[in-house]
Amino acid sequence: MQTKEIVLDVSELEAPQPLMEAVMALDKLQDDEILLFKHRMNPKHLFHEITARDFSYKIVEDEENNFVMKIFKE
Repeated sequence: MQTKEIVLDVSELEAPQPLMEAVMALDKLQDDEILLFKHRMNPKHLFHEITARDFSYKIVEDEENNFVMKIFKE
């Protein structure tokens, strides 16, 4: 089974839109999908929402201090 990547770039949105968009995307995320959440800040307010839904995540900070979070089911 191939994993489908869904990109959600909220780097241009102002609070609380990024969190709201991420929660809506998490509620739709299937077991065979990975959400690539892109934001200009560390999405620390999203951590609880992710773990409450039994997802895992990995965060990568790029050279411009932007964050990409991979959210997925183990």
